[in-house]
Amino acid sequence: MNYDHRRAELADFLKTRRLALQPEEVGLPPRTSRRTPGLRREDVADLAGISACWYSRLEQARNIRVSDHVLNSLAEALRLNAEERDHLLALSSKETRSSASIPTDGVPPALQRILDSQHPHPAFALGPRFNILAWNQARTDVYGDLEKIPPEHRHMLWLFFGGYMRELIQNWEPSARSVLADFRAATGLYVHEPWFTELVRDLSRNSQEFRAWWQQHEIEKHHVTAREVKHPFAGHMVLEESALIVDDHSGRRIILEIPQPGTGTENKLMALCCRSQRIKIPPWRALRRPISWEQHRHHF
Repeated sequence: MNYDHRRAELADFLKTRRLALQPEEVGLPPRTSRRTPGLRREDVADLAGISACWYSRLEQARNIRVSDHVLNSLAEALRLNAEERDHLLALSSKETRSSASIPTDGVPPALQRILDSQHPHPAFALGPRFNILAWNQARTDVYGDLEKIPPEHRHMLWLFFGGYMRELIQNWEPSARSVLADFRAATGLYVHEPWFTELVRDLSRNSQEFRAWWQQHEIEKHHVTAREVKHPFAGHMVLEESALIVDDHSGRRIILEIPQPGTGTENKLMALCCRSQRIKIPPWRALRRPISWEQHRHHF
């Protein structure tokens, strides 16, 4: 297996974390004259108890063996949190796990029944690649019909950075950054796979925000997010998102969106439920660029 992509990701991750730290944050005296922000490579090497030459090779994506002991020392030196430490270990791993055997659409009937039972609350199943595998009617009521979107774009990153979510989500930037950081945390073992590199390449071409934020290597797992939705019929709603892991070694998770108390969202979801039972909601169109608000309204 080719680990070049994983080594490059590891090098970039270490560099971003090094440059984000100031000397005084790690007990070093501040420097008045600095060519670059953050710590120097020599600083990180000293803090981790390794040679500066050896650490430099890591940031150069050189093919060298790294022990868990050294990785944990680097995590301490760079003040990584638990999620960032896990990501560091995943990028350094020689594990040969592949996502090729995991279905990219559909779920077992029992899992679909779980999604349907959440009505009128939106719920959907997410695969390890962050593609949306299945959803309930409430998700369609709030966000539109995914059946009319090409399967390759039924992906959380495409929906946020290449589709209509920018118009629909009022707090789009923090929501998009959270999804991106969660994706990165969850896919460290897959960065060498063709689908991963193609996804990053295509989104980098289509979205300036994706291109800029991807370079920052933000890491965040299963964050509970309050998402503010501007619905053309129901108006303003606030949904708190939580992820539940499916315990079948498939890497799938169930995403639940629960109304935030005190916002009136519960009643609006019930109204949408009643509305969808009377008329069929027209589909969303899959677009590489965000649709306008007027186009958005016509999709319901």
